[in-house]
Amino acid sequence: MAEAPLEVSPPFCTNGATPAASVVICAYNSRSRIDRALGSLRDQDLDEPFEVIVVDSGSDGCAEYLAAHHPDVQVVRSTTRLHPGPARNRGVSAARGRTVAFLPDDGLARPDWLRRRLAKHREGYDAVGGAIVNGTPGHPVGTAGYLLEYSALIPADRVLAEQRLPHCLSYDRELFERLGRYPEDTETGEDTLFNRRLVEAGVRVGFDDRIQLAHLNLTGLGPYLRHQYLHGRGLMQCVWRHGLDSPIGPTRQPAALAAWRMFVVYPGLRWGRALGRIRRGRPRWMLAFVALSPIIWAGLWATAAGSWREWRRGGRA
Repeated sequence: MAEAPLEVSPPFCTNGATPAASVVICAYNSRSRIDRALGSLRDQDLDEPFEVIVVDSGSDGCAEYLAAHHPDVQVVRSTTRLHPGPARNRGVSAARGRTVAFLPDDGLARPDWLRRRLAKHREGYDAVGGAIVNGTPGHPVGTAGYLLEYSALIPADRVLAEQRLPHCLSYDRELFERLGRYPEDTETGEDTLFNRRLVEAGVRVGFDDRIQLAHLNLTGLGPYLRHQYLHGRGLMQCVWRHGLDSPIGPTRQPAALAAWRMFVVYPGLRWGRALGRIRRGRPRWMLAFVALSPIIWAGLWATAAGSWREWRRGGRA
């Protein structure tokens, strides 16, 4: 009896060809997640070559694993921990494609994710925005985290186009020459700050809600709250170091007013805006949003606590 043929994954673009696009994955202790992200890229239905760049700064042996099991992936290795800003910048520096896209290490790209991105870029847009869908739909904490963090990126063109500062973008690489690179002095929010620069420069952004990646959200309550806390710290860093406009207020404000803004105004506005987006874009999700609101509010207050801690530590300096 003849043996079944081995299933061989298609290789990514190597140095012998010019890639149509570069996909950058910022990886920190991603050994347990990286196969799924790369698998989703190997399933892309794009009939043009593209390259994959993993920027690794963890300590779990991910870079060595990639070298042994995914030799067609370019690895940019740092022996020191990289936050998202510097990790993104190292990926951009290594990219050879005209289009640069980013896939999180806990994201799964839909098979037409890259093809649709390139098609939208070729319509004349220098930046293209897509949607994020819930990769943990059966879990209450995971779904609450999704609704809290990605309400502006639900698969609804109307909601995507409403973003004041768009996210989940791919870029013509020339934009990084015109506008500079991502800020490297914040723990999170580097994409918000770069995309603010993009909007201020008048760059046209095209949106397509069929460009989708599924995000594998945190499902443990403790990790979820810690994640939101770190986002709060990053938010305060963006406000204090880069003048980002936010409901948490400026760095110089009385403590009582700062507490009111961070723990009452900010979470209330964010909860209400998320509910409004879901009502406009995915009204069938409203019941789930309301039912999961205790977990969502816990995440909002964790974000507020992170902002408060950062403000108390140095935001007034």
